[in-house]
Amino acid sequence: MMLTHKSAGPLCLALALGLGHPATALAADLSCNGLLESGQRLICSGFEPNWALELSCDGGMHSSFIDAFSGDGIQTTPGSITFLSENPWQLETSHPVTGTIAYTPGGCTDESDAVRDFTFTPTGAPNLPGPLFPFCCRMR
Repeated sequence: MMLTHKSAGPLCLALALGLGHPATALAADLSCNGLLESGQRLICSGFEPNWALELSCDGGMHSSFIDAFSGDGIQTTPGSITFLSENPWQLETSHPVTGTIAYTPGGCTDESDAVRDFTFTPTGAPNLPGPLFPFCCRMR
């Protein structure tokens, strides 16, 4: 069956036009820097040492640094985030975490062998001198 513009959904239209990432066609729905919809979270978890960067969208973009390597328990520190570019999303946080999130459909496999669509390449993180390696991000 041939799809017309009236019957094709935004995802089909994005793929037909070769736009690849459905966010390109649905940008109006992604209110936080073209990355997240309102109410969504993106969690980028590193390991050895264990830490994570959590981005949340609730009318604006917010970040939290989750530290599980420097103390007796897991510490979550809320903070601010600034994007220097979008798609890929180069970012700086007040924690200070720096790096780039890229949309890599099915291109990131985490330590549990789960396949993810976003890859975070950190360039700086608090109390982590490096080297820092890319790791996966999951949507919630």
